[in-house]
Amino acid sequence: MPLRIVTDSTADFDRDEAERLGVEVVPLTVFFGEVALLDRVEISPEEFYARLPRTKVYPRTSQPSVGRFEELFATLARSGATEILAILISAKLSGTYNAARTAARSAPPGCRVETLDSCTVAGGLNALVRRAAAIAARGGGLAEAQAAAEALIPRHHISILLDTLEYLQKGGRIGRARALLGSVLNIKPIVHVRDGEVGAGERVRSRARGIERIYETTLSYPNPERIIVQHTGAANDAATLARRLRGAAPGAEIEVRWIGPVVGVYVGPNGVGTVTVERTP
Repeated sequence: MPLRIVTDSTADFDRDEAERLGVEVVPLTVFFGEVALLDRVEISPEEFYARLPRTKVYPRTSQPSVGRFEELFATLARSGATEILAILISAKLSGTYNAARTAARSAPPGCRVETLDSCTVAGGLNALVRRAAAIAARGGGLAEAQAAAEALIPRHHISILLDTLEYLQKGGRIGRARALLGSVLNIKPIVHVRDGEVGAGERVRSRARGIERIYETTLSYPNPERIIVQHTGAANDAATLARRLRGAAPGAEIEVRWIGPVVGVYVGPNGVGTVTVERTP
């Protein structure tokens, strides 16, 4: 394909799905102490969330290098790509976008490379990449794919019920959700991703009430095209929520996805939420 789509592993694509869609995924890295593991390559979400509560070393993450992106762009150009669109995790959450942008300045001759700050992560990034990949698959060009992805940035909404704010706080990604700190015991926080960073939602008094609020919030957006139920090891809660949403929003495509290890470092275990993508007029 003359146009190739690139993203990073926080978009939560399984390897088979990425290959089927023609999407190239550059992994970030999770560290447990000195042990480095490539996100979704050397550690799966299931393995990560089983390990997270037991580890004595708080995990950390690292972005891909500029060289990693330069190598991929060169490989794609040699395989026939004349245009590359890299859609990446919010620049406010990771340096991944800036690394790709730097690499794009050294684009191979005869290949145009553009980078897009998605202003989102996880299921939100997944939605943008899928939209661009569909355009590439039918022979569309870079400008069309980029415009279509950009159009989804204000038309998708992320809400996640966390078990605790501890992981966001320790990882330094708490952003405007800092307003939720200092809650009394047993209060469960709901956070949103807005303008590329984590923002405060509300505090609820039980997990059951929190999931109900996620359900209500998801259905408050008009005419959803796609709803992604995402979770960090709360598979049963996610499946139940998806089943309810299928009954309430029959016109929407609804699926369940794991949030991968890199984002899971900050979300923590047992989170559950949704990404709601509004239908484009």
